[in-house]
Amino acid sequence: MTRTDKNDMQQWTKRSIAALCLATFSTMGAADTIAGLYAGAGIWHAGPGGHVGSTAADVDTLGLSTESNAFVYAAIEHPVPLLPNVKLQHSRLASRGEGTLSGEFRLDEVEFSAGEPVSTDLDLTHTDAVLYYELLDNVVSLDLGLTIRVFDGHARVASHSRALNESVDIDLAIPAAYGRVLFGLPRGFSLGAAANIVGFSGNSLTDLAAYVAYSYESAVDVGAELGYRRFGVKLDDDAETDVEMGGPYVTATLHF
Repeated sequence: MTRTDKNDMQQWTKRSIAALCLATFSTMGAADTIAGLYAGAGIWHAGPGGHVGSTAADVDTLGLSTESNAFVYAAIEHPVPLLPNVKLQHSRLASRGEGTLSGEFRLDEVEFSAGEPVSTDLDLTHTDAVLYYELLDNVVSLDLGLTIRVFDGHARVASHSRALNESVDIDLAIPAAYGRVLFGLPRGFSLGAAANIVGFSGNSLTDLAAYVAYSYESAVDVGAELGYRRFGVKLDDDAETDVEMGGPYVTATLHF
């Protein structure tokens, strides 16, 4: 994918997300009568795996660590036929650390030598705009749709032994197939799973989550989710990112 193509996709995606935001928040004022509003915020404790760079170094060599990252989301589900429901989610996803290179390492145009101590900052923060249809809504709930995921992050490496550093922006958009299934259980509990999956033009994304949820029904339903999320992404960009992030998460939820 050329840089011109990436810029065109980025601009198109930003306009799409802006339109989705406008549609979502203009609907919120009437959510209690014509639609359901869902919101949540949580913490994901994610540990890294994989490698970075055109001459790659694995995350253990770079010293990248397990960190806790926050995320928030809001969704509108409405009764209008044919029009999809809308969900917006923003996820902070970063890992930092220090290590000593076991071999030569290249990030974009800069080469680092074997045995060189370095500091690394990998940021895969992203925003999702999801358009989906609720195909089942009973004891079993099933949603299917499309996610547009926009990355707004970077990969940075700096040498401790000489004045050498490199920073590469990770700022591309990827569309992915979206699905979620929820199985209702007694006393307000449920079991769920969600997925975003795609692969094309040297890029791939696999984002899977499984969780147990609880919701207390009242004028405003209050609940929580406890689950495990596994995120893998390969990006054909200047950073040559091919990493995984996995770990438990907890979410506080609201339903109006």
